[in-house]
Amino acid sequence: MLDAGALIGVDRRSTQVQELLRRARSREVSIVIPTVVVAQVVRGGGRQANLRRFLADSYLSFVGLDYPTALEIGALLGDSGTADVIDACVAVCARRLNHCPVITSDPEDLGKLDPTLPLIAI
Repeated sequence: MLDAGALIGVDRRSTQVQELLRRARSREVSIVIPTVVVAQVVRGGGRQANLRRFLADSYLSFVGLDYPTALEIGALLGDSGTADVIDACVAVCARRLNHCPVITSDPEDLGKLDPTLPLIAI
């Protein structure tokens, strides 16, 4: 799973992010992105050509925010005493995908939400 920091890394051509994605793809591991993360990162205009090309790749999967997930996110925020809806969405989605690894630039924040998540810091 990718968080906003990972998508920013894609856009900036981070060699670390590119290598992690290359390894995942070579192992045929699914790359999942919550749609709210896309909304957080993507901006209008042609400035994000790298990111837009990446997001158009057919090997990616996207997970949306439905009502039950929103309730779970709200509860997680209340339980953790934090306020970042996007981070909580990433945590909940990763939990639902059997605690899949999350490529993140915010391991501390995600760790506060769920210390059992496997986090790959970039």
